[in-house]
Amino acid sequence: MLIELLSKTSNIPESKLLSLSSTASRRYKIYTIPKRTGGDRLIEHPSRELKAIQRWIVQALFARFPVHEAATAYRKGTGIRENAERHRQTKFTNRYDFSSFFPSFSQGRVLCYVSEQSKNLGIELTQRDLDFVGNIVCRNGRLTIGAPSSPAITNTMMFEFDRRVHEACQSRELVYTRYADDIFVSSFGPGKLEGMEKIILQSKRDIPHLRLQLNHQKTACLSKKYSRKVTGVVITPQHTLSVGRDRKREIKALIHQWVKGDIDHEKFYYLKGLFAFAIDIEPELEMRLMSKYGQTRIELLRSVDPDFPIGII
Repeated sequence: MLIELLSKTSNIPESKLLSLSSTASRRYKIYTIPKRTGGDRLIEHPSRELKAIQRWIVQALFARFPVHEAATAYRKGTGIRENAERHRQTKFTNRYDFSSFFPSFSQGRVLCYVSEQSKNLGIELTQRDLDFVGNIVCRNGRLTIGAPSSPAITNTMMFEFDRRVHEACQSRELVYTRYADDIFVSSFGPGKLEGMEKIILQSKRDIPHLRLQLNHQKTACLSKKYSRKVTGVVITPQHTLSVGRDRKREIKALIHQWVKGDIDHEKFYYLKGLFAFAIDIEPELEMRLMSKYGQTRIELLRSVDPDFPIGII
């Protein structure tokens, strides 16, 4: 049923879709990017055609499965700012991290989950449909960092875990959010976050489609006394959100390079992304940058014009 529907809506013959499915794991660009904490992160980026089918499967299937309100990543109406905002008025925050988050979701467990949820919702999927979905959204039997479908799939597969942790935190007057593999739990008073790691470990037990392991090296206990970072957003001791001094210095240094004409295309578009992130967190920063560098230049950073604006500088 699913393959037939995709074929009709995309005008791609079923034979072509099945061929794409059988060779999907070879249709990725593999590269690494440096981690902020050191080392390299493996990125497996699907081809344009494969990526389009992954997005279609998310909309046609996974978008119908439940996602908990505590999951703030890769969802419309939520994101990095919203994740930090929920913790803004608290005083203490614990951060936890799962090791190898996306690859820990194997193709077999993804398909067991899809089969179970589809039956609950009355969605008819044949074994051929299930095999097709698994081959398209996984590479070599696992979800990958780089596929647009991976975040949506993990969000729904984490629903029961999120529900359990959320309810445990709610009963203790704690704030819980999860941004992909990053867990944040905050309290309004001291001593209330003790035992959270045990709760997290208990919450993932007996959920058959999860094989999660905490990365204890990334566990951190943060307090209001110092600036707390929640998904890269600084919560200041005054309970405001900020991108932090280092990010502001980086933005100003890149703008200075741009003004001098000493910046390449890649770095310029990095600047645009960094600028968009910064003014989303601190809208008043835009006016300060306009005062320093001029309205025209700063408006160019906000624009979606794909041309590299050398002439104006």
